[in-house]
Amino acid sequence: MWWWLLLVAVVTAKRGPTTHQDPVIEEVTAKQLERVLAEKDYVAVFWYARSCTTCDRVLQELEQIDDDTDSFGVDFVKINDKRLAKQYGIKTFPALTYFREKQPIIYEGDLMDEENVLDFLTSLEAMDLPDRIEEVNARILDKIVEETDYVAVLFYKPECKKCSKVLQELENIDDEADQLGIGFVKINDENLAEEYNLGQLPALVYYRHQTPIIYEGELTREEDVLEWLVQHKSTGDDEDIIEDVTSKTLSTLIDSVDNLVVLFYDHGDEDSMAVLEELEKIDDDCDKHGIQFVKIDDEGASDDYGIDNLPAVVYFERGIPNVYDGDLEQEEEFFEWLVQQLEKDEIEDVTDEMLDKLINDGKNVAVLFYDNEDRKSQRVLNELENIDDECDKLGIVFVKIDNDDEAKEYGIEKIPSLVYFEKGIPTLYEGNLEEEEKVLKWFEHQIKSDEIEDINDEMLDIILEKTHYVAVLFYDKDQKKSQKVLHELENIDDECDQNDIAFVKIDDDNEAKEYGIDTIPTLVFFEKKIPHLYEGDLTKEEELLGWLLHQKRHSEIPDITDEMMDRLIEGTEYLAVLFYDKDDKQDIRVLNEMENIDDELEKEGIVIVRIDNDAEAKEFGIDHLPTLIYFENKIPSLYEGDLMNEDEVLQWLIEQKNSATIEEVTDEILEDLIEEHEYVVVYFSGKCEEGEECDNILDELENIDDELDETGIIFVTTEDLSLAKKYGIKGFPKLVFFRNKEPLIYSGDIEDEDEVLAWLTDEDTLEIPDRIEEVNSKMLDKLLVENDHVVVFFYKEGDKKSQKILQELENIDDECEEKDIDFVKTSDDGIDKEYDLPSLPALAFYRHRFRDIYTGDLMHEEAILEWVLDLHDSAPDVIENVDRKTLQVLINDVEHLAVFFYSDDCEQCDDILDELETIDDDTDKHGIQFVKSKDSKLASEIGIFSFPALVYYETGVPIMYDGNLLDESEVLEWMMDQKNDASIQEITRDTLFKYIETKEFLAVIFYNEEDTDSPRILRHIELIDDEAAEYGIKIVKVKDLLMAKKYGFRNPPGISYFRKGKMINYDGDIDDEEEVLDWLTDPENMELTDHIEKVNRKMFEKIKKSSDYVAVFLYSAECKQCPRVLAEVEHIDDEADSAGINFVKIDDKNLAKQYGVFALPAILFFKTGSKEPVIYAGDLYDEQQILQWLLTQKDPAGEIIEATGGSDLLNMIEEEEALAVYFYTEDCEQCTKILEELENIDDDCERHGITFVKTYDVKVAERFGTTDMPQLMYFENGVGGIFEGDIVEEEEVLQWLIQQRTEDRIELITRVMLENLVEDTQYLAVYFYKQNCHICEEILEDLENVDDECDVYGIHLVKIQDPQLAKRYSIKTFPALVYFRNGNPLLFEGDLQNEESLLEWLIDDDNRELADEIESVNERMLGRLLNESPFLAVFFYDDDCPECEEILEQLEEIDGEADLFGIDFVKICSADAAAEQGLHTLPALMYFRKKTPMVYDGDLTQAEKILGWLTSQDVFEIKNEIEEVNKKMLEKLLEENEFVTVFFYEVHSEESKVILEKLENIDSETDNFDITFVKMADARYARKWGVTHLPSIVYFRRRFPSIYRGDLKSEKDVLEWLRKNRYRQPELNIFMYALLAIGIAFVTYTAFLLQCFKTHHPPPTQHPKQN
Repeated sequence: MWWWLLLVAVVTAKRGPTTHQDPVIEEVTAKQLERVLAEKDYVAVFWYARSCTTCDRVLQELEQIDDDTDSFGVDFVKINDKRLAKQYGIKTFPALTYFREKQPIIYEGDLMDEENVLDFLTSLEAMDLPDRIEEVNARILDKIVEETDYVAVLFYKPECKKCSKVLQELENIDDEADQLGIGFVKINDENLAEEYNLGQLPALVYYRHQTPIIYEGELTREEDVLEWLVQHKSTGDDEDIIEDVTSKTLSTLIDSVDNLVVLFYDHGDEDSMAVLEELEKIDDDCDKHGIQFVKIDDEGASDDYGIDNLPAVVYFERGIPNVYDGDLEQEEEFFEWLVQQLEKDEIEDVTDEMLDKLINDGKNVAVLFYDNEDRKSQRVLNELENIDDECDKLGIVFVKIDNDDEAKEYGIEKIPSLVYFEKGIPTLYEGNLEEEEKVLKWFEHQIKSDEIEDINDEMLDIILEKTHYVAVLFYDKDQKKSQKVLHELENIDDECDQNDIAFVKIDDDNEAKEYGIDTIPTLVFFEKKIPHLYEGDLTKEEELLGWLLHQKRHSEIPDITDEMMDRLIEGTEYLAVLFYDKDDKQDIRVLNEMENIDDELEKEGIVIVRIDNDAEAKEFGIDHLPTLIYFENKIPSLYEGDLMNEDEVLQWLIEQKNSATIEEVTDEILEDLIEEHEYVVVYFSGKCEEGEECDNILDELENIDDELDETGIIFVTTEDLSLAKKYGIKGFPKLVFFRNKEPLIYSGDIEDEDEVLAWLTDEDTLEIPDRIEEVNSKMLDKLLVENDHVVVFFYKEGDKKSQKILQELENIDDECEEKDIDFVKTSDDGIDKEYDLPSLPALAFYRHRFRDIYTGDLMHEEAILEWVLDLHDSAPDVIENVDRKTLQVLINDVEHLAVFFYSDDCEQCDDILDELETIDDDTDKHGIQFVKSKDSKLASEIGIFSFPALVYYETGVPIMYDGNLLDESEVLEWMMDQKNDASIQEITRDTLFKYIETKEFLAVIFYNEEDTDSPRILRHIELIDDEAAEYGIKIVKVKDLLMAKKYGFRNPPGISYFRKGKMINYDGDIDDEEEVLDWLTDPENMELTDHIEKVNRKMFEKIKKSSDYVAVFLYSAECKQCPRVLAEVEHIDDEADSAGINFVKIDDKNLAKQYGVFALPAILFFKTGSKEPVIYAGDLYDEQQILQWLLTQKDPAGEIIEATGGSDLLNMIEEEEALAVYFYTEDCEQCTKILEELENIDDDCERHGITFVKTYDVKVAERFGTTDMPQLMYFENGVGGIFEGDIVEEEEVLQWLIQQRTEDRIELITRVMLENLVEDTQYLAVYFYKQNCHICEEILEDLENVDDECDVYGIHLVKIQDPQLAKRYSIKTFPALVYFRNGNPLLFEGDLQNEESLLEWLIDDDNRELADEIESVNERMLGRLLNESPFLAVFFYDDDCPECEEILEQLEEIDGEADLFGIDFVKICSADAAAEQGLHTLPALMYFRKKTPMVYDGDLTQAEKILGWLTSQDVFEIKNEIEEVNKKMLEKLLEENEFVTVFFYEVHSEESKVILEKLENIDSETDNFDITFVKMADARYARKWGVTHLPSIVYFRRRFPSIYRGDLKSEKDVLEWLRKNRYRQPELNIFMYALLAIGIAFVTYTAFLLQCFKTHHPPPTQHPKQN
């Protein structure tokens, strides 16, 4: 028997109830979702709503893939939170958002197809993040490799520095790889790397059709990697297949591949497929020659490149296209052509679209416009081919185009012609094109020269269309004045380029006249096509440049000509024109007022211009100036107010733009309007003053202006009577309707605007005989609403085919009219999309808004008429089929509407429709309109993804049917229930007061019966009434407007929520019932302070879900001790609340038993993540013990690290010597874990004198540039540094903090901290470096050695990792150092590895000083300067010195002069530093001469006197010392002193040093001789006075120099020489020398005379005997 019992037991066990399982996809709250997104890289979020029946079905499908997503590393959660959903762009439910590293992407597919959803979540496309290589795991990698043809995988290790560097480089080509169809991912999986025998990481593996190829090159060269990937993408395939690409991929290939062949084809075209088959035979041959071959089947791409006939091949060489015009089926011939293209350089042929692309890319392009059949063109082409290579070297793309229309667009009439484009601006070559050398020189000249480009009128139009800022010089090249002006303006062409102003010139009298330019030369500046006329002197180019830059940067009202105005009226939607006289002072005052509102008008999109032209004013009927006219879509309106009141003018103009008002016009304007428009209504008021009957009638007629605008009728008014007399109109006021220029006088009651509107919009009034009326979109909507039968011809304006069809349709217009069928046409832009039309032209027949589209031949009007009449006479389908436009109208206009959504591929839809059509008449009887629709897009907007589906709309609010659609009786009953359901109670004022007092939770809907939106809003609220009741919330409605006003709603509807009598008002979307319910049941809204909230089970479940910590007081009404315990517990409610614990009470015994509580009262504590609550087992009467227990449950670790924030934290940062601050966020789980680790080192920090605090004060964090939480910073006397290591490793953190405390380390700072330091620190050196940079780390270690020395000199040395900020200071390579002196940056260009040279550079006076500014120093720096600077002037001042600013301005003026005298000038704001020098009254000036201080006691505002004092000899001299001077000081001494001795010496000369020591001994004696003795180490200046050998002494007597030739080492000889020179009488000596010289000259002269003029006696006669 025992075995029988055992069998029964087993069977019973098997049949036992199955345990309930939690939903597979986890439910989260808003806070929990925030945590998940912060912690997880890949999260799928399913958004759903309570009332959404589709959501449950979708959820069931998605839960089948939850395990799969987990295995791929994707976390899947669901959430019901409409407010949060809206923040992420979710408007319809259900919806799916995929967060990839916090970046959301919304799933657009079918949520019922779970396999597609899984593919989306695990596909490479979904994981793709811009400019980033995505992380994958091994499972995802297998799937990607299996599904993707081309995948590049980087295997890496996170701690590897080389890996980080490689990853950083490869990120640069991720986007390009994506566009080329190559997936790029990274994986950290060393086991998988070992399987592939990759060896040392990083390594790159390329999977091509699942076959791996390992890259063996240098991974840091990203361009080589990309080229390798592209090459291997197109080679090695099993068969010759030309790869298909997308338009985006094609653009990338053209930019990145040097030699590319593209086949543009159509896979549905036999010729294309035949050509493709032939060309695939040469694919491998192309690969061997380095030519990549791709194909594209994209009509849009073909159009972009101007390909009209398919198939076609374009060869791109370095991005330059060349179209092949041979036979594509001759593949060998085509291949030879390709090889020729590689080997020879010829000018490529392009289409007009290709040319536009090249020009728009901003390249330098030379374009030869030619005719292939023209012999001259061929000769020119042959010559220009010779210079193609040279053009390539110049960076000029040379192309040719055979297209007459394109040539004409640029105003080219003579073929061949050559045009050069630079930055999109064309220049026409006017020389002989067959002289290629001259053409080449012209190209070189264009590139090098700064000439203003010459253009024609067509080119000007193109430039104005494409360029925002254009300066145009209208000139005459044969006019001397033009040539002179042009010569001057060439000087500013470059500056214009730099400021993005295109500068061109045009020699075209006709074009000038079009702009109203009579005098040549003239300059016009176009700002976004709005012309500004320059009226200054064109020969003053600097003034003109200033004017151009001013016009670009500032908004001024442009002065224009009448021709310019005509152009603007034609092309500008909103235009205000001020007619004025520039010679009239009053007009100028008005203009100045208008300038004040110019910017506001620009924001409103209104262009305002001014014109000084009496004749043009008279054309508009303007008799007096100034006058303002506003043009809207070419229709003018006259301003009649005060032009001096700019606010009134601004208000009027904005009102004209934003509202439909009846425009005031003159007779001249009115004539133009009647001429140009089919329908114009004119109110002839006659002379009409404000307040008169005519004025009152006009006010009434304003009420119908909007309606007339909607029907395309222009309404204006005029007081002028000339035109009225012309048409024989008498008696005013009078209303006249000009219909096709023919006037119809209104004979009814002009004061009844409704009657007027009815007459104007009546078909008999509007109809123009024998014509199909043109209507706009608004007029068509009105017709479809008001008329039962309407035929509409939809067409595109300007389409020739449509015009022919219209001619045929005009023949059947009258027949349709006889049958009371309206026949209209419409050609509004976008009409095909608005009315969901397959194509244009189209013809549709509307019966009671329901449409049928004609599918026959539109040229056969008889067949069309037969079709229209058949539809008119036939009975409609039972359930009407509607298009999107009609359905949207029905949803908005019909109060009760049922819509059956179905699709063509739905098998059961036909059967369901057969059943539903049996109840169509019943729905009609009950006032429910029943329609059907195949619009899947509209269905998806309300959460319908599977068909069939039935939706009931009441006042536009959708409710989905969830029953059996084949049971028509059940469907009808459900519709009736929906229609008759009115669950919200209507109450009176008295009942409202009673309910507020008695109901715990009361929601009151205040509404206005007359408001058309009220039924819809009430219907929304009715949908949540029952669910609100489950939470204990009573919802009522009140139509008492006084009560609405009392509770804050002047314009109902609105919702007031009373919680135990206390009111709050709803400020969200009142149309979103789920958002309203969430708001009503939000625990924070239901909770009131000072007592524990009573909740029901439903409310408790919501609070438990939405709160991290919940304490529950369980009690019952029968429990005697419960009230006493509750009274005690009430005392700690506020404390628990401030600690983040939600405290509630609930009277529910069953709930208590569910959680294991059998004795009441009891307290339970619920914590997020814990399935079971903790039951309090202590004394229920001791509230402090309960509170402590609650706090312990919340945070078992306790508050070890003190929490602080706000001003307290800022004060600690400024005052504490050593402070560690942990910045974190409350809702960050990682932050909490790290905090627990850091708690372990809190005591150790305290022992080392470091105060440790924590804060989640975001504002303080942002103040120090900390945005990524968590973050640890160390502050020492207000100066902060960031921890760079692993914050989880508390020992590493402790070591770093102790190091910061005991050693002087270079602090790591943020951008915000740097900005503050630059502003507050006088001398700041900033070391810019980047992560994973080995050399950066080495240099940093060396810089630590000079950190202390920098501190001594008052230089603060810090480090920062911020590449973007580095770019601001022109840093391109890392590391780098920038020195900020009082905020002014200076980049160090020396060797950063030589810390000694760096330190010398930092403390060098030349680097410290700033030009034209007195340097600010600190106390340390002042001490150093006193030691180093022989001449130092110091200005001492403090913050509370009102006159110091003025004094400093004066002193700045002499700073440069003082520098010339070798005097360093600094300032210091420190009373303590002044007190150290014995100064107690500030401001003060002290001069230190070799550390010897002297105080200036004169007027500190007299800068020249101060300079004189600083450079005076009394201040300059120091006893018993030869003073050092510079050139400037010596010049001053020579100017002021008669006797000066200068010792010229060499600085590093031992001889000079010895001599100087000896000369110092006689310094005092020279002073006694009144000789100023100085020294100077300036060999160049010494040579000026004839000194060629140093050392040397020069004595100056009244600037006359004498050089000492004796022994310099004998100071006695020197002194004696100086004494003799001092007391010698040079005037007497010179006189004596002169007398002596004269005497000698006299004696010499006398001797000369005696010698020359003495008598010669004849010789004696010889005696004869002597013979």
